[in-house]
Formats: sequence, C-alpha cells, structure tokens
Amino acid sequence: MSHTHRRDGHGRRRGGPDQARGRPRGVWGAALALACAAALTACGPDGGDADAAGAASDAPTSSAATPTGTGTPAEPAPSSPPPTSAAPSASAKPGGIARCETDGLALSLVANGQEMNSKYFDLRLTNTGSEPCDLLGHPGVSLLDAGGKRVGEPATRSQDGTGDGGAVRLRPGQAAHATVKTAGEGVTDGRCWPEAATLLVYPPGSRQTVTTADLAGLKVCGDSFQVGPVGDRAP
Repeated sequence: MSHTHRRDGHGRRRGGPDQARGRPRGVWGAALALACAAALTACGPDGGDADAAGAASDAPTSSAATPTGTGTPAEPAPSSPPPTSAAPSASAKPGGIARCETDGLALSLVANGQEMNSKYFDLRLTNTGSEPCDLLGHPGVSLLDAGGKRVGEPATRSQDGTGDGGAVRLRPGQAAHATVKTAGEGVTDGRCWPEAATLLVYPPGSRQTVTTADLAGLKVCGDSFQVGPVGDRAP
C-alpha cells in the first residue's frame, strides 16, 4: 500500500509541474487567439482592407461626372456661349472720306461760252469746310423766279463736262465742276423760259440745297436744260 501511495505521490509530484507549466500556455494562447481575431476583424486577411483604404485615400479625385440616381452619367454643365461679336459699323463713304454736305459748300455759276447751237456754263461747288469731302454723281438743278416758284423743269442729266462718274475729292477751298447746257436763243426763235432769279442746286447725294442769285446770264431756251456729272476740273 505504501508503494502504491509513493507511486501515486510520485505521479502527482510529476504531474504538478506539468499542470503548472500548462496553465500559462493556456492563458497566453487564449489571449493570442483573441488578439488575432480582433486583428482579422479590423484589418482583414493579409491587411488587404487596410491597403485598399490607404490606396483609396491616396488616389487622386476624378473630374468625371458622377452617376445620377438612374445609373446614367450626369451631363457636364454647358460651357458659356462665345461672346457675340460687336455690332457692324456704318458703311464707309466713298474712299473713306465723308460726303460733302450743303453747309460746307458754296455754289457759283460761270458762263463758259457758246459752241454751235448750245451755250455752256460751269457750275461750281466749292468746299468751304476745314476737312476734305467727296462728291459723286450728278447734281440736281432747278431755276426759281423772284417769288420762289420753279421756272420750267429741272435739268435733265447728260454726260457733258469733265466728270467720268467717279468720286471727286475736294480739299478745303477746292471746287467740283459740272457742265450746264442750254440751246442758244438765236436758234430757237426766241422760245425761252421766263427769266429766273435764283439757281437752286441739290449737291450729289444730298436732300438739302444750295442757291445763288448770280445766274451769269443763264436763260433756258428751246426747252433744253441739261447738267453733267461733277468732275475735278472746269470744262
């Protein structure tokens, strides 16, 4: 009996240290298992979720449109329309110079002789302004009596004179010339219009008039009264 007791006692003495050493292993193993479980929950296997999160935080933001609620990419906002062009400027005058206006013109009439059956007069429009200006075309010419009533009919257009139909540029003090023609009194048997008191002229392109009372002996006969285009020199 005593032998058996010693064997059991010996077994207990041997088993005691093993059990004492086993308890620490069990505590540390449980703690390690708990720590690993927590790490796996937070980080995922091999730290993949942590790496993905880090990559997502480091990734640059995209300028692409975000999807709408229907899953279709949103349309980008339209850009601002290009500025409209400025409104067009007024059309230029002939040669870039303004047309001569009546308040800057002086009218005169000079007898220019007789040839065959016609009498000629030089109608002059002088630039009295301080800037150059242009005239282009035929002036409108009429005669008025002392009461301001028109005598006969306005002059018809001809191609007499030095004008070629082009613009005439007048510097200050220069004159444009147009030829006025009528039939000689001697070849019309005296069939002439009543004597006029005023020569009235519409400069080319103008609705205003200039006048002169010096008719230089002009008397229209044979119902022939003509005017040519303006030119840059006297006929």
